[in-house]
Formats: sequence, C-alpha cells, structure tokens
Amino acid sequence: MSEVLDQAKIGWGEFVDPHDRSKGKNFPLHNLQSKVYLSDHRFTAAIAGTGGGKTVTGPLWIARQIERFKKVNPHRPILGMVIAPTYKVLSRATVPTLINTFKDTPLEGIYKESRSYYELPKINGVDGGIIWCQGADNPGGLEGGQFDFIWGDEAGQFKYNVWIAIQGRTGLKRSPILLTTTPYGKNWLYHHFYKAYKEGNPDYYVVQWPSNANPAYSTEEYERAKSVMSGELGTMRYDGEFSGIAGLVYRDIGNCFTTLSPSELSTLLSKPGTFHGGIDFGWNDPFCALSGFLEKERDILWVWFERYKSKTPIEVHADKLPKFVDRSIKWYCDHNPELIQKLKRGGHLVAKAEKNILAGINAVNHRIYTDRLKIVSNRCKAVVAESEMYKYPDEEDKMGGDVPIDDFNHAMDALRYMIMGIDRKRAA
Repeated sequence: MSEVLDQAKIGWGEFVDPHDRSKGKNFPLHNLQSKVYLSDHRFTAAIAGTGGGKTVTGPLWIARQIERFKKVNPHRPILGMVIAPTYKVLSRATVPTLINTFKDTPLEGIYKESRSYYELPKINGVDGGIIWCQGADNPGGLEGGQFDFIWGDEAGQFKYNVWIAIQGRTGLKRSPILLTTTPYGKNWLYHHFYKAYKEGNPDYYVVQWPSNANPAYSTEEYERAKSVMSGELGTMRYDGEFSGIAGLVYRDIGNCFTTLSPSELSTLLSKPGTFHGGIDFGWNDPFCALSGFLEKERDILWVWFERYKSKTPIEVHADKLPKFVDRSIKWYCDHNPELIQKLKRGGHLVAKAEKNILAGINAVNHRIYTDRLKIVSNRCKAVVAESEMYKYPDEEDKMGGDVPIDDFNHAMDALRYMIMGIDRKRAA
C-alpha cells in the first residue's frame, strides 16, 4: 500500500483571487498519483487497477497545466480537451470528476453540456478559456485545432486512430497529453506507448499501480475480486499490469512482429518473390489495405504496407495503393463489385477474396506457427493494434460459437484475405 506523501492544491499561485483567498481545496495523493501529477513529460500515462485513483489525477493534472500555462501566457485563454472512450463514459464519470474537482476552487466554471465544453472562469481578470469534452466514439469531434493539453480517460479503450488524432491536435505546440486507464490487453497502448517508455524514449512516462495502492481501496476486496476471475483478467483489472486478453484469435502473432529501416525494406523487396494484398472495404469503419511480399526462397510473407483510413473515396485509396513498374500486386478484396471495378479502373489487379472465416484463421495461424509470416510493425500499426484485441466471444457470451467478435477486425480481415489468396489450396 502506498503512502500519502503529497498534496495537490487548487487555490494558490496563479489561481489565487486577490479579492477572495478563501477559495481552494487540498487533495491528498499517494506517492504514485503524485508522480503522475508532477510529470513534465510530453506523454504521461497512469495505468492502474480499478478503484486505484487514476481518474481523479486527471483534473488535478489539468489544474497544474493551467497554472503553468498562465505563468507563461497570462493574457491568453487556454484551450484544452478531455476525451473518454464513449459519450456515455464521458457524461457518467469523466466530466463529473472534472466538475467536482474544480468545485469551490478558483477554477470552478460552467459545464455547457449542449456544446460539450467546460468554460473556465476568469483567472486574474483574464478569460480562463475552455476545455472541450468529447467521446472518442465521435471521431469528427477530435479533428481540427491545436490544444494546450489533452487528458484521455480510460484511454486503453480508444482505438489506435484516436491516439494518432490526439497527437496531431497537440503536435504544433508539443503540448502535454495525459492518459489514465486500466489495461485492456496488449493493444496499441502497450505497443506504441508502454514499449516506448520501457525503451527509454524521454517523451513517454508511465506510472503503474494496483487497486490497493489507493489507501481507500480495501485489500480484502482486492484479493476477493482477483480470486474469482481468470489470472489474465485479474492482472489487468486489479494489478494494472498488461496481459494478453483471453480468447485472442492470433495469440502468438506477436512473434511475427519485426521492424525494418527504409534501406532494409528496399533490399527485401528487391529479392525474388511476388506481391500480394488484401483489402477490407469501409467508409465509417476504416478501409484497410495490406500488401505483402512473398519471399520466394523461404516462402516467408512479409506484410510491409498498410493503408487504414475512414471516410475516404475509393478513388483516393486507389491512387494511394503501391504500384511497381516490373511487378504487379494482386489484391484479394471484400465482395463489392462497384468498388472492385473502381480499383481496376485505377490500374490495380483485383480478385474476390475467399471469405471463409474459419479456414482463413487456420491459414493465418499456420503461417504464424511455421514462422512464415513477418509483419513490419513500424509500418503496419493497425495490424499490431487490432491483433491484440481481435478475440472470440467469452464462454458466457450469448453469441457463442467459433466465429470471432465483429470488432477490431478490419486489418484482420485484410490479412486473412491476402493469406487465403496465397495459400487457398493449402488451406483447403
């Protein structure tokens, strides 16, 4: 159990109202929360067990960002953003935590629900600014503008493209981002955030703790809850540690991930072999195209190209897909005759994919377990992210059966189409 070593305080420094010094609140923090609150890194993540006190650090971290900002920019309003995985989570948990934290402090403002922002009061006579509050299930709300900070709550539930979007919204100013979350498997947060921290990238900082590091959380309840669920789930939900999700379709696909520099990739693609591709069409859901190079000598398929984008006309996708002067890529596509014809008019060699899910999964796994599939992870990030979330239904799930859940499967479908196109006879 962590000691209470520090306090966050809203009502001092730049926030002191010279006409009313009575406003202000102290917030006791255990030492792990304190590390998050005091972090000066570009990207900080509080990854903790349920009830461990991660979400409450969000508004306190925001208060510190506002104070730091106002010291440098006393006459400019601040522009911040708070994001939750869905509007329901935002309105039920994230925004109420923000409102309750700022209540009875110099940062107490007004939440305008109809416009989805929190309006800060004047700070030392100057407009305080606003904090936009968005659900990640409304991707359009994340586009446009440059923010002075972003807090993402339960960020482990975000899709990878949300993480890409919020980096873009802070890139011009190199503004700080805080993520607070319980782990939800080894998804993008593990591969593209946690690993960067463990590898020593100074932009990234991670603090992890179990539920009972919070002095208010009962150790008895922590032990009881872990005893009645699987080890993997208990490790994530109550220890705040990453673990593989039970029921993953491609449990060992991580063994296929590798990285290649541009020169290494160029050398690989110049070897004897053939090019193949898989395409899963989408509009609101992402369009995903993957290309692989089948190395002739060792029969290894190197997945080296990825296009993963929503709300984009097929003609634009067709223009962005790779082409080679001396060799063609054969694309195996989802069954949409109109879109297939448009790809053909764009100069691409296209065939209908074999869509048998179970046979396709077997074909992909066969390449995984015979060490004949390599995924260039620094170029195919959606493949990495989806593969760590693509799973079968839980046993108690009413869907049942052997078919995976219809989610996190756009890159997974494209991968399956490509491999079935190459290995169809073998799979049969």
